Amino acid sequence: MATGSWGRRDALHLAAAAAIGLPGAAHAQGGRNAARLIVPYAPGGTTDVTARLLSNRIAEGLGQTWVIENRSGANGAIGAQEVARAAPDGLSLLYSNEVHLVLKFVQRGVPFDAVADFTPVVRTVRIPYVLVSGASHNRQPDAKALLAAVRLNPNRFTFAGSTLGSVGQLGAAALGQKLGTEFTIVAYRGSGPAVNDLVSGAVGLMFAPLGAVQPLIEGGQLKAFAVTAKERVLLLPETPTMVELGYPEMIFDGWTGIWGPRGLPADKVAAIHDVTAHALRDAEIVKRLAALGCAPILESSEDFRRLTELEQARNGEIIRAAGIRPE
Repeated sequence: MATGSWGRRDALHLAAAAAIGLPGAAHAQGGRNAARLIVPYAPGGTTDVTARLLSNRIAEGLGQTWVIENRSGANGAIGAQEVARAAPDGLSLLYSNEVHLVLKFVQRGVPFDAVADFTPVVRTVRIPYVLVSGASHNRQPDAKALLAAVRLNPNRFTFAGSTLGSVGQLGAAALGQKLGTEFTIVAYRGSGPAVNDLVSGAVGLMFAPLGAVQPLIEGGQLKAFAVTAKERVLLLPETPTMVELGYPEMIFDGWTGIWGPRGLPADKVAAIHDVTAHALRDAEIVKRLAALGCAPILESSEDFRRLTELEQARNGEIIRAAGIRPE
């Protein structure tokens, strides 16, 4: 891979190429033994862009051809179902995100079990989330003042969620439980429309993916109050964590990962995991991920399996306690 500087403009070029299908945005069609990497969202989002960034390296390491297929719809369920029904031969894989583990709690008729019907292979990147508000519509000086105002008068504050089951929705629901109140949570069709309404003041607050809002924070259109990571993030060194503010359970990361169908053999899991982990240690890949507001995740397949069980259980508790019903 060529070396050199990489910034947000390059990241946007990759996203744009993916969205319109320029050469190099997707792999050339392979033969009958080409592996399908199914991304259950439209081209151009963080999940799709990180899949494209990593897939060439993974395919090369395995000596395969990988073809990315965008099978969007039903909040990721259509593409995931394709993999759930596939043979466990390593030729049909899912590249999705944390919403995969929330779907059954927020959406009716999900045709699979996100834990039982899939084999976790490897998590790939972590996506920090930040509590933000329109800078010209929220005059609270800092996070402590904001949370005090929210507790005192929750009806003044509506929260945006990028999709059903998003970190934005879960974070708002969990915060309401910690503050002993309920919020109006508006589910959007993606981060873009939600952020637009946040800037305009049509909605008050949002736990947003950092990559989607960092340019607006830098430009002064949005104000960052707190991050939901365990530690402060490099791009927002002055912004406290929710843990620092006295909410140790308010740790919510977005992330992406690769799953296979149920029964994917252990040797195939190990091969894909090891090649992916090698790619995630590459300095150029790390730089490109940082430009997208992401960081590599280095953990075992067993770590991923345990996390899917724990996180799905926690998500279910948050959703039920918030009284959120499947739509």
